[in-house]
Amino acid sequence: MLRPGVPVVIVAVFVFGWQLRCYLVLPASQFQHILNDSGRTCKAYEGHAGHELSLLSPKRRGMILAEFSKKQLAQLHPHATIEEPTRQNPCNGPHGSASQAGYHFSVDGRKIVCRSAQMTWRRSEKLWIAHFRGVKLQWPYVRNRAPFDDLYLTIFSPDSLHVIKHDLQTGVSSNGLRTGRDGHYIRVQGVRGQECWQTARSQILDKFLASSQCELVAHIDLSATEVHSWFQKQLEGMAALQDHEYKGVPLNHMTPELRGLRIEQIAFEVDQILHPNCSFSRASSKVDWVRGGVKVEVKHGQMCFNKGGKSWKCSFSNIQCASSGVRARDMFDELWLAIYSPFGIHILKHPGGNVHLSLSGLKVAISGKDMHVLGGQNVIDVRKALDKMLKKMETWGCEPLATIVW
Repeated sequence: MLRPGVPVVIVAVFVFGWQLRCYLVLPASQFQHILNDSGRTCKAYEGHAGHELSLLSPKRRGMILAEFSKKQLAQLHPHATIEEPTRQNPCNGPHGSASQAGYHFSVDGRKIVCRSAQMTWRRSEKLWIAHFRGVKLQWPYVRNRAPFDDLYLTIFSPDSLHVIKHDLQTGVSSNGLRTGRDGHYIRVQGVRGQECWQTARSQILDKFLASSQCELVAHIDLSATEVHSWFQKQLEGMAALQDHEYKGVPLNHMTPELRGLRIEQIAFEVDQILHPNCSFSRASSKVDWVRGGVKVEVKHGQMCFNKGGKSWKCSFSNIQCASSGVRARDMFDELWLAIYSPFGIHILKHPGGNVHLSLSGLKVAISGKDMHVLGGQNVIDVRKALDKMLKKMETWGCEPLATIVW
C-alpha cells in the first residue's frame, strides 16, 4: 500500500530453500504522516525549558531528578546529615548498588525515596496525568514494611518542577500482580476534557495538596539560569555519545512511550505493503494487529550506549511468549522486532519459540521475557555496532523484513 506522491518502494527478493521472501527498503518520507505526529505531550514541551529533559527515558530522567531532589533537600536543611544508602545485601557484599538498599539517600537517618513523573496527555481518557511508578509501600499481604521512611514526588511539567513530600496515601493504587515485585502506582490526573496543561497542572497539585497531608517542598523554574546550567551538566555527563548519535534523528523529539506507538504504526503499514491482499484488524487488545487471522506483536528497542562497557546494546522487553508453568502458548503468532537506530528502523521477524529470550523468573511470570542484542565489546562506532546486531539476529534465525531509511 503506497501513499501517493512518495518514492517507489525498493523491494529486494531472495530465496530461502523453496520459500520466496521479500525485503523492503523504504524511505522515511513514506511514513511522514506518522513521523510528523508528535502528539499533544511533545507539543506542550516544545519551546519550554523542560524540552530536553522530556526526551530522556523515564529511567534516565528519574536518576537526574532524584539527584536534584537530594540537592533541594540539602539546601532546605543545611545542617542536616545527608548520606548515601547503606548497602545491606549480603549477597552483593559491600559494593552492592544503591537500588538494592531500597532508598536513594538518608537525611538525619531517615531513608528517602524519590520518584518523578512527567505530565502526559492521555488521548484515550482526554486528560493530563502524573503517573508515578515503582513505589514500594508497606501494604497488607504485599509488603510487611517499606524500605524507606519518607517519599518525595517530583511532578515534571514543561516549564517547572514541583517537589512534594507524599503522605503515602494520596492517589495510591495497586499494580496488579506486579505490585509485590515492582511496587504501587501513584496516579493523579487533571479534569477530563481539560486540554490546557497549565490548568491541568493546577488541578493535579490541588488534588495532592488541598485535602491531604502531602506537602509542597519546592517549586523550581526550569528556565532559571542556575537550574538550567545544573541540568545541562547532568545531561552532558550521562550519555553524551548516544545523544550525539541520535541528534536530529526522526522520532527522537518524542517521548519514549509515544515513539513506541509511532514505530508500531510504521510496522503496521509495512505489513500492509508486504501483504497487500490480506485483511487487517487492530481491534484486538492482546496483540498489535491481526493479519488474516495471524496475530502480530511488535517490540521495539533503541540502541543504547553503555559507557562503562564501551558497547552498544538493544533490548526488547515484555515478550509474552509461552513459558513452562506460566503460559501454555505464545500470546501471538508472529513476533516482530524493530531496532530504532540513528540510521533508520530495522524490522525483523523472530523465528519463534524461546530463541535468545531471557530465562524464566518472577519477571517472566508477570511481564514476559526480554531479548538483548549486543553490538560487540569495545565497538564504539554505532554503524559497526548496528551491523553486528543485525548479523547476529540473522544467525539466530530472525528474518529481515524491512528497513526504513532516514
